Amino acid sequence: MASAAQLLARPAGVSPAVRWQLVANLGRIRSRRRGKKGVREFYLDFRPVGRVWTNHGVRMTDEATAQRLLEKIRDQVAEDVSLDEVLARYQPASAPTNLVPTWLDRWIELRRREMAAGSLSPNFVRELERLAAPGGHFSFFDRVSIHEVTYGLLEDWSLWLADRGQSPKSRRNYLGYLRSFLRWLELREEVPKAARLPSVRVEEHEPRILSIADQDLVLAHIPEAERGIFLALAHLGLRPGEARALQVADYRDGWLHVDKAAKSKSVSAEIRGTKTGKPKRLPVSEELVDWIARHVDPAGRFTAAPLFPNPRTGRMWPHKALVRVWGRALAAAELPHVSLYEGTKHTMATDAIRRGVPERALQRFLGHASVQSTRRYARLADNALIEVLRPASRRDDGLGDKLATSVPEPKLKRRKDLRVGPPGFEPGTTGRKTNDLRRLQRRIRSTDKPPTSRLPDDLAMAGVVEPAGIEPGAAAARSQPSEVR
Repeated sequence: MASAAQLLARPAGVSPAVRWQLVANLGRIRSRRRGKKGVREFYLDFRPVGRVWTNHGVRMTDEATAQRLLEKIRDQVAEDVSLDEVLARYQPASAPTNLVPTWLDRWIELRRREMAAGSLSPNFVRELERLAAPGGHFSFFDRVSIHEVTYGLLEDWSLWLADRGQSPKSRRNYLGYLRSFLRWLELREEVPKAARLPSVRVEEHEPRILSIADQDLVLAHIPEAERGIFLALAHLGLRPGEARALQVADYRDGWLHVDKAAKSKSVSAEIRGTKTGKPKRLPVSEELVDWIARHVDPAGRFTAAPLFPNPRTGRMWPHKALVRVWGRALAAAELPHVSLYEGTKHTMATDAIRRGVPERALQRFLGHASVQSTRRYARLADNALIEVLRPASRRDDGLGDKLATSVPEPKLKRRKDLRVGPPGFEPGTTGRKTNDLRRLQRRIRSTDKPPTSRLPDDLAMAGVVEPAGIEPGAAAARSQPSEVR
C-alpha cells in the first residue's frame, strides 16, 4: 500500500478531504551530529520522496525551527502542490531539483500535453525539444539554478549564441522562448520574479515584392491545372499552409471558410488551427471562382477532398512543390527571384494599402492578430513613398495643390494697435475709422435731410467697402435725394 508521502508526491488524483488528513502525518523531524564537535542539526524526513537538510541553505540548529518549516511544507502540500515540488523549494540552489534543465523538462512536457490537446503547434514543441537536447542552445544552463538566472546571465547567453553563429533574429526568438519559461516559473511562484531579458537589435527585412501586372504575368505562366492554389495565395493573401489545408467543403457560393492550416511542409503535414487560432470567411475573386468551377468536383465536399490538390498526386500540395512551380513561372516570365510568400501575400497586401484599403479591413482579411503586422505593408507601397515627396509647384495633371503640404497661417496676438478689420482698412487704423463711421451714421439718423453722396475726406481715402449685396457705388447713389418722395 502506498505511503502518505507517495500519494502526496502526485496529488492530482487525491481528493481534498483525503489530502488534508494525509498531511497531518506527513514528514518527521530527525537530528544528527556533524563535525568534530558533534554539533546537533535537525532535518526533515519525507522518505521515500526525499529529505530537507536545510532551509534554503541555512542549517536548522534547533527543533523549533525544524517544526515551523515542517508545518509550512504541510500547508503547501495541502494546497494541492506536489510534495516533490515543495521539497525542491527548500533545497540548496545548486541541488539537482533546482537546476534549469530539471524545470525545462517539466515545462516542455506541459507543452507536449497542450500540443496533444490541439492548443500548440507541433513545430513549436519540436523546436523547444531541439533547443533542450544535449548540446543544444539551452545547454548553456546545464549547471545553473533557476534562482541564479539574472539579466547578466541572459546577456552572456545571448552573446554565447552569437559566438555559435546564431543570427540576431534567431537569438531574439530563443530569448522569447526562455522568457515564456521564466514567466511560467514566476506564475508557479518557483522564483519571486522573472529576470528581465536583454534586447537584441534585428535589422528589419525588406521584402521584395512584385507589381500587380508582374504578379498576373507569373500566374499566367503557371499551368492551368496547377494555378488554383496560386490564385488563392495571390488574390486572397492566404498563407501557404492555409491554402494547402483547404477542403472542398470549405468553399460555398463564392466564399471561403479558412479555419485550419498545415503545420509542416510535408505532404503528410498535420492539420491544425490557423496561426492566430481565429477562423475567417473571405470572398473569392471571379478568376478563382471560374477556376474552381472548371476543376473542382462538388462531390468532394463529402469525402474531405482537398480544394487545391496536386494534379500529379491528387493529394495535398507539399510546400517544396509549390516553391518549384513558382520558381519556374518566374523564370518563364523573365523576372528576378521573389519568394513565394513575398510574391503572393506581401504583394497583395501592399497593393491593397496603395489602393487605400482601410487598415482594419485588411487586418481582418489577412488574419493578423495585431494591426502592427498590417501596417508594415504601408512602407512597401512605392506610390506611398513617392507621394511623400514635395510636389513641384506646377503639375500637368492639376494635382499639385492637392498633394502639397498646407502650412497654417501664423496667429497674430490681439493688440489694441493691431486689429484685423474689414477689407479696405490698413492694420492699426480699424478702431479710429470705425468710430468715424459710427459718427457719420448718427449724423444721418439725426437729420431730416438725406446725407450727401460725398463722404468725409478721411473715409473716402480709406476706401470703405459697401455692405454685402450692394454693388460698388450703390450706397452713394442711395444717399442722393429722391425726386419723388
